[in-house]
Amino acid sequence: MDEKKIKVVIYISRSKDHLTEQNLMNIKNIFYEKAGLQVDAQSQMKNSKTSSNSKMRHKIIYISAASVLSLTVVTGAAAALGVIDLSSVLRFLSADRINILQPVNKLSEDQGIRMQTLGAVRDGNTAEIYVSFTDLTEDRIDATLDIYSYHVSGGQANNAQIVYYDAEEKTAVVRFLIQGKKLKSRMTLSVSSFLSGASKDENYDVQLNLSSLLSTHQQNDYVTLNQMKDDISGWSGESSKIFNEEGSIHVLQRDKTHIPLEGMDWLYISNIGFVDGKLHIQVNPNIEMGSYNYGHFFFTDKQGTPQNIPMNTIYYGSFMKDGIGYGGDYIEYIFDISDISQLENLQLKGKFTTYDQIIKGQWETSFNLKEEALSKTGDATVHLDKDTDVKVTVSSVGVTLKGMDMNRIPLEDLRLEIYLNDGTQITPKGGFVRIEDTITKWISTQTIPIQEVNHIMFNGQKVILRDKIS
Repeated sequence: MDEKKIKVVIYISRSKDHLTEQNLMNIKNIFYEKAGLQVDAQSQMKNSKTSSNSKMRHKIIYISAASVLSLTVVTGAAAALGVIDLSSVLRFLSADRINILQPVNKLSEDQGIRMQTLGAVRDGNTAEIYVSFTDLTEDRIDATLDIYSYHVSGGQANNAQIVYYDAEEKTAVVRFLIQGKKLKSRMTLSVSSFLSGASKDENYDVQLNLSSLLSTHQQNDYVTLNQMKDDISGWSGESSKIFNEEGSIHVLQRDKTHIPLEGMDWLYISNIGFVDGKLHIQVNPNIEMGSYNYGHFFFTDKQGTPQNIPMNTIYYGSFMKDGIGYGGDYIEYIFDISDISQLENLQLKGKFTTYDQIIKGQWETSFNLKEEALSKTGDATVHLDKDTDVKVTVSSVGVTLKGMDMNRIPLEDLRLEIYLNDGTQITPKGGFVRIEDTITKWISTQTIPIQEVNHIMFNGQKVILRDKIS
């Protein structure tokens, strides 16, 4: 059967009247009719004023990507700004997510690339912004697009993740997730660089005889770095295993060797040896893209099975680029291997991601984003040294936990279950973030049907919810 391709364009004449709920319902009816979808009468009736004791069942309509080519709505208020087009969002988002997004339709162009802020939603301390990037002149936008440098006013950008790619249109859609104690209604999104052309090698064969190399590097003079005083820009692993009681660590001297890695002209091994009974492998990303590419080493047995050998990583040193200082000039991998004999049946491998290019420019859009009106709140108690009140707020975006001692509860120890009126349960699996010491947030991957939420369970406590009063 041929895919159904529909383009629905609905015009509402300019007037001083606001777009009413009935207008929206008429638009939806026409669209569903054209798309061959059925909507029950009760679904058409639902709105934010539905009483808490209503027995209506809310039907969520999921629109197939193949069924919709374009849906363009021009309202009287939006006509002066141009067409509000959410067709690219409709291709990968379900209808329940689209329903909570506020159209933005702001454009910015630079370097032959157009950034279009499509739509967004916020619930006070979290905003979700959908932005498309289209290459108007070349082929620099692909499915591996990685936003590298960006900023959102009024909040802390948590991540930028590509969620949809259209090769024919040379367009990628990115979701920006923003957190802040209290996001402002006026927001500005700025992007100054992004990476493209990523390739991954999850089983790179280093092809080195480590035993032979280490036989000439058994004794190494080390350098002492202090966590507070020296150019240490980051580390991974447990800090108690990386730093001593004085907050220091012994690392290899820099650039005592230069061992190239085949097919990896952006990276070389700059030293290798044993320090304090641990195997250290020091590398230096040595060309422009080396500061953007990333990865790590690991060990397998001779049959290629990965071995569970504890590893810590430390980034130190500094370099200048475009007049700006950066940290992490050297990377040192520290393995829990103390002797050459342990390497007899091991093979050094790598997992690396490399990019073809970085595109720099200046893309910026500013827009107003109202806080979503519909949410529910409740009260819970944290039992630590003393009982502390926690305010719980549930929105369509997620659940906010606000209390004085929230920072004392490890994120992995938080447990939430959301119960809907029909008994359906939504159970978070990860997704908790610490916005600040007093605010912890669970961000949902699905839209929470807030009108249908009955209560939640927070670390074993039943939290009765009430409609939030603005």
